[in-house]
Amino acid sequence: MPLFAAHDPSHFPHVDAFLAYWERVRARVARLQGSTPLLARVPVGQTPLMELPSVGGVELWAKLENRNPSGSLKDRIVLYLLADGIERGLIEPSTVLIEGTSGNTGIALAMLGAALGYPVKIFMPDNVSAERRALMEAFGAGVALTPGELGTDGAIEAARQAHDPPRSCWLAQHENPANVLAHYDTTGAEILEQCPDVAAFVAPTGTTGTLMGVSLRLKERDPEVEIVAVWPEEWIMGLRCPVGDKKPKIYDERLIDRVIEIADPDAKAAARELARRFGLLVGPSSGAAWLAAQRLAREYAARGRGGRIVVCFPDEGARYLSTDTFLHESARTQNDTRREPRS
Repeated sequence: MPLFAAHDPSHFPHVDAFLAYWERVRARVARLQGSTPLLARVPVGQTPLMELPSVGGVELWAKLENRNPSGSLKDRIVLYLLADGIERGLIEPSTVLIEGTSGNTGIALAMLGAALGYPVKIFMPDNVSAERRALMEAFGAGVALTPGELGTDGAIEAARQAHDPPRSCWLAQHENPANVLAHYDTTGAEILEQCPDVAAFVAPTGTTGTLMGVSLRLKERDPEVEIVAVWPEEWIMGLRCPVGDKKPKIYDERLIDRVIEIADPDAKAAARELARRFGLLVGPSSGAAWLAAQRLAREYAARGRGGRIVVCFPDEGARYLSTDTFLHESARTQNDTRREPRS
């Protein structure tokens, strides 16, 4: 199996050159981790698995990505995106790092940009939660707001238009195979180390990099591992359905075994339950993933199939406190028209 099926290495004359290049990216990641005071002490990755109540004898284990330095799994991909840009000569010490995002990638980029000494400019919809914008600005990033009705796609397009090499570098997380490599190398490898007999992996869809990279890594060990994508029935903040013009270039549907759809109100209620039952303050995408994992576990139990399901909880919940995910019920009723941008 190639390193990842979604990437066309046509700009490399030989497969060996393609693979050798990604080995250089890996080496660059290691140097960035080791030479940066923050990352040397608070490394990206190596997040814990937490056991949740089993369902019909099927074990559920949550991969707690809120334990990354900036509070989400996006630290993993930003580190690899930066290493890729440096290796390709697109990022110099004064290069402005640009990305379009509705939240987590922008926060991770702002944090790592500050730690590594790069200026950062984030494009984001004007109706995202105040916490996310405040976090980016706290790390010193510039934030440019785009029309909320255009959602994350509008922010991505604004970043694309602002890209002005060599003065700036657009990281293009939805297109860059370094996104997939990050999860192949780290998230997938960690899951195999922590839970070697994993039967299924469940994760929400955003850029799809998590699902692509983890699928490739787990299926190398066991082709029968089931990879489950969590899609929003209509919309859930941070999630997207990778179809049509919403399909990221890194997405390969052959690496997904099935899709489970979750409704937005159910995802938010599940996030609140995770906080109040287990002390896990996570975002609504984690709530959606937990509900999907429970549904999958019930199906396994009904078929008499045991096993362990690993479910990805992508981020921490503090950046959603001003939204109707965690507002008191009376406040949610008063603010039920407040919506996050569609991804």
